[in-house]
Amino acid sequence: DARHPLLVLQKIAEPTAPLVANDIGLHTNQRVLILTGPNTGGKTVAMKTVGLLALMLRCGLHLPCKQNSRLGWFQEMFVAIGDQQSIESKLSTFAAHIKTLSQIVDDASSTSLVLIDEIAADTDPTQGQALGHAILESLAEKQSHVVVTTHFEGLKAIPFANDQFRN
Repeated sequence: DARHPLLVLQKIAEPTAPLVANDIGLHTNQRVLILTGPNTGGKTVAMKTVGLLALMLRCGLHLPCKQNSRLGWFQEMFVAIGDQQSIESKLSTFAAHIKTLSQIVDDASSTSLVLIDEIAADTDPTQGQALGHAILESLAEKQSHVVVTTHFEGLKAIPFANDQFRN
């Protein structure tokens, strides 16, 4: 029953504003949560909710969720959200995304929370899907906890073959 903190504040200011709570979780052996669905912003909001609540926990703040909810303690958080394109650095949208993902794969560990929005989406879908799969497998092998959003059908199917993944 986790709620995004900004939506909670919006609900207080505007009682008629919608506020959707989410049950988000992984079982003990699972490491990667794959969020899929239509383009309406819910996937990214759910993913950001996880990240914000993890940071709020580290700060000792009240978490907008059910009383008996549990959240892991993460030593570090890595985030790949948004477009990091840079003309100065001669990086296309895709190249910047891959640079960020490469750094995450290098630095992430079993104490990490990794949030990736639309993994490898800015290239050929077949190549992006294969690259996204390899990156997620690498992070799962490192025992990192990952929340990723995607529209790739092949990534949605990984949990049927690998019990470290969940849709």
